[in-house]
Amino acid sequence: EEIVGDIDDEHDIDLVGLTAQADGSWIVDGSVTIRDLNRALGWQLPDEDASTIAGLVLFESRTIPNPGQEFRFHNIRFRILKREGNKVTSLRLWSTKHG
Repeated sequence: EEIVGDIDDEHDIDLVGLTAQADGSWIVDGSVTIRDLNRALGWQLPDEDASTIAGLVLFESRTIPNPGQEFRFHNIRFRILKREGNKVTSLRLWSTKHG
């Protein structure tokens, strides 16, 4: 007897630009949409003022952040990892809701 096909794990998250880290944080490409991130992680980040996660950080911080800078909004901690010009290209995110 053989079982064929993909087995979906409820903790298996498949979103391009989103990578789980061993410490429970997430490495996220700045171009990932807030809507996709919310769906993938069960978060409720607002998407009225920005459509991407990088755009949300720019909107909330009211600055163009440098790598290493950290912010907290909406129960999420954001650390800027990479920036190219005025564009945030990589971030690390932690949910601060449970800790």
